[in-house]
Amino acid sequence: LRRAGSFASISEGHAGQLSGMVGELKGLLVASANQAGMTDEEIAANQMQVDHLVTSIERVRGDAITSLDGFNMPDNGNAEVESLLDGAATSLSSLRTGGANSLASGNFEAAQTAIDGAINDVATARGRIGAYQRYTVEPRIRSNQITIENLSASRSRIADTDYAVETSNLTRFRILNEANVKVLKIAQQSGGSVLDLLRRNSLNSTVATVPQRPKRRAGPSFPSLRLVTLAPKSV
Repeated sequence: LRRAGSFASISEGHAGQLSGMVGELKGLLVASANQAGMTDEEIAANQMQVDHLVTSIERVRGDAITSLDGFNMPDNGNAEVESLLDGAATSLSSLRTGGANSLASGNFEAAQTAIDGAINDVATARGRIGAYQRYTVEPRIRSNQITIENLSASRSRIADTDYAVETSNLTRFRILNEANVKVLKIAQQSGGSVLDLLRRNSLNSTVATVPQRPKRRAGPSFPSLRLVTLAPKSV
């Protein structure tokens, strides 16, 4: 659409140039019609300007028609504009040197009629192109922009929702992870305490079951013997 709008602007610009040049033609015709105040040399100079203007009008008309290929107006608008521009250029060709409505011919009324017809044709063509820009291209561009904005807003809301969900899931995962770590530490500490308790109980049981040595029983008591020394008898 933007490309079509750009080509339409180019065509309208060419048509605007045509309007300006046809207006100059009309000024030259009016000036030349006042023959009482102009010499033949001045009329010839005006005719030279008319020839150049007609040539330029035909060239710009071709550029305008070429630019119509960049867009398609509804209701066969391209063909209508092309026909109007061709008709304007054709009617003005009679103003050339040697033409039926040249300044030297003196047919100023016919020349005036040809120029007025060209002005109307160009104005109609400009109005057709301008209507296409204003009521076809621009509304569609605005509609597309609104659609893009709505889609962007919807995408943003979806992204925000996804972000909130993922953030919630991440927080939940962290809480569960921390809880699992704490539970694991408690379990390890509890397991160590149970093992220590089992070790202690096992040691106590071992000490309690070790048999004690019986006390040695005293043997029979014997009376102590005294050693008696006997002296020898005298003879």
